[in-house]
Amino acid sequence: MPNQTRLDGALLQKIARETDKPEKYVREQISKRAARLGIASESVQVLWAKELGIGTGVALRKLPPHMQEQVRAALPTLFAGHEPSAKPKTGKTLTASGKRVDALSLAIDYLLADQELKSRCTDLLKKRQHLDRALREATTILEDRIKGLASISDVINPEALVSKALNPEPTKAILVVSTQPSIQAGFHSICRGIVLAYRNRAHHELDDKVTPEDALKFCAFIDVILAILGQAHVQAKP
Repeated sequence: MPNQTRLDGALLQKIARETDKPEKYVREQISKRAARLGIASESVQVLWAKELGIGTGVALRKLPPHMQEQVRAALPTLFAGHEPSAKPKTGKTLTASGKRVDALSLAIDYLLADQELKSRCTDLLKKRQHLDRALREATTILEDRIKGLASISDVINPEALVSKALNPEPTKAILVVSTQPSIQAGFHSICRGIVLAYRNRAHHELDDKVTPEDALKFCAFIDVILAILGQAHVQAKP
């Protein structure tokens, strides 16, 4: 079968052990699920492993970008298939396979595509208190990413950094999100607003009122901003 040379061997063995089924059976089921969902078998393999609570970080990173996107796009089907846990306070749910999985981990996998943001914020997002630390780390990553992409090594005020790197006028910007002035100015305003409303406060005050839901949604928004920055055109410093 063609899929035999493409599936991750180590992950295949783990799924077989977890389900107590032969690898041949697992391959067949992956193929059937792929046909039903209309996505690649490699993507289905990662999704099934996630459903079983098996770590998939390495296997996911090995997939080409379009397959990684298939995994993220299909993750909500795992949420939809969950049944309420017999012990809700554990924060875990049951999948159709009867395996307990951490719903928050699935949500983080689904919402955060940037690997640095995910690796630095996941443990903070899983805490039940002091969630302002996730905001602090996420805004630090944003600031560092802007400096790195714009090749700015000087010590500079975060607000000034945003204006220097993402000048509202495209011809004066180092990072050009769009050649349309209105779009460039809009993105500049978003990043400047994040710095003024969240970054500065998070770095100078403690806030125990930040909820887990708010922290996750904020990090997800930063993830969107990081993706846009990653596609920006870098031009010579004015």
